[in-house]
Amino acid sequence: MPLEKTNDDPPAVSVAAAERERSLVAAARRGDSEAIREIYDSYRERIWTLVFYSVGDALQAQDVLQTVFFKVFRGLRGFRFQSSLFTWIYRIAHNECQNHRRRNGASHVPLEAILGSPDEIDPRPAANGQDARVERDLILRRALMMLPFKMREVVVLKYLEELSYEEMSRALGCAPGTVASRLNRALAELEERLRPFRGLL
Repeated sequence: MPLEKTNDDPPAVSVAAAERERSLVAAARRGDSEAIREIYDSYRERIWTLVFYSVGDALQAQDVLQTVFFKVFRGLRGFRFQSSLFTWIYRIAHNECQNHRRRNGASHVPLEAILGSPDEIDPRPAANGQDARVERDLILRRALMMLPFKMREVVVLKYLEELSYEEMSRALGCAPGTVASRLNRALAELEERLRPFRGLL
C-alpha cells in the first residue's frame, strides 16, 4: 500500500466517458442485464476494497457488498448525475458500512496483539525479498485496520483509490478541509503505530 503523496488535481473526465456512464445507467434502469453486469463488474473491486477495510472480515464484507449493490440497483432511478456514478455508489457503501458497524459494534484490537510486542519482533529483514514484501504489506494492512473508521476511510480513498481531496469530499459529504484534517490525523496515528516496526518496513 503506497503512502507517498499523490497528485491532488482531480482527473479530467472526458465527455465520452460521461456520456457512456449516462447511457449505461439509462440501460440499467430499463432492466438491461448486460448494463447491470457492466456496472457491477466495473465497480465491484473498488467497492470491495472500501468495504473490506471498513468491515475487516471477508465473510461479513461479502454480505455488506451484496447489500450495497442491491441498494445500488434498487435506487438507480434516483441517481441524478450530480456526482460520478462511483461517488454515488461509494456513498451507499459508506452508509452501509456505518450501519454494519452500528449493528455489530466496532472491535478494536491493538496492533501488538496481532503482530507481537516490539520486544518479540525480530528487527532483521527477511532473507527473501518476496517474504519481506509480504510481511511489510501485512504490517501496513493491520495497522490501517486498527485506525478508527473515519481515519481508515480517508486513507483507503486517498492511497488505495487515489482520489483527490475534492473527490473524497464529495464521496464523504464533508468539506475538503475536514478530509485533509482526518487524513493528517490518520497518517500521524499510522506513524505512531508503525514506529516499533520500522526495521521491518
